[in-house]
Amino acid sequence: MKTLLYATDFSDNSIAALKFSEMLRVQFKAKLYLLHVFDMNPTFMSTVSISYSRKEEAVLKENNTKLSQFYKKHLGKYPEDLGISLIVSEHGISSIGILENAEKINADLVIIGTKGSTLLKDLFIGSTASTLINNSYVPLIMVPNKAHTKPIEKIVYATAFEEADVLAIRKLVALAEPFNALIQLLHVSPKSEYAGEDQMAWFKEMLGNKVSYPKIKFELIFAENINTSLQAYVEEEKPSLLAMLEREDHGLMSSIWHKDVVKQMKSVIKIPLLSFHKENL
Repeated sequence: MKTLLYATDFSDNSIAALKFSEMLRVQFKAKLYLLHVFDMNPTFMSTVSISYSRKEEAVLKENNTKLSQFYKKHLGKYPEDLGISLIVSEHGISSIGILENAEKINADLVIIGTKGSTLLKDLFIGSTASTLINNSYVPLIMVPNKAHTKPIEKIVYATAFEEADVLAIRKLVALAEPFNALIQLLHVSPKSEYAGEDQMAWFKEMLGNKVSYPKIKFELIFAENINTSLQAYVEEEKPSLLAMLEREDHGLMSSIWHKDVVKQMKSVIKIPLLSFHKENL
């Protein structure tokens, strides 16, 4: 993890994501970029008003100052003094602006909040997060506004026992290793569909041949609803992070592993949620 991108709308609900980003920056000795994407609607411009280009320049400068002050207010120092870079970008669609900048800096990880400052902002930020879940080729961490920032000790990864999970777990090891964190691989299996124990044995063997990390454990739960089971498991185990793979289809192994699971968990989870996109591993 060499390059991190944190995106904010300056709301209080993005503070937890900022603190989480800073914790990762320090732990990984990574380059951190702070990003604010704004939409500048040109319809208000008139022939007698200041030119659009000059207005855009003024808004860019204003938001750059706000971005620096936002970090200073919540973390006590100016980001420029720590080698943290600021990016202010104009785009009508926030998610696309985030993805474009993630590609430009070759980010290893994108970190965002999950809620906005108002109901309208909440819908907007929620929509942005959902779009990023669907389209981001970069792993995405979504941090709830009330999440507490602390070193990562345990990560729960919800696996469907697919080969794509192995690729995601490889990336997860890169996140877990600097913290010496435990990776708990959890599978939720409906008894009616297939022999979960046999699939887990097969997956253990396959993973062992491709991933070398000593602190990986496996757990199998039989249930019909993955969301309910995951929520209950997270509340009981209290991991630092929940990681999931966004899947394009229902898959061959279990119809409960449908593509909306990550989005549904995003709306209810109280800890940071890490999303990998299956098609972009």
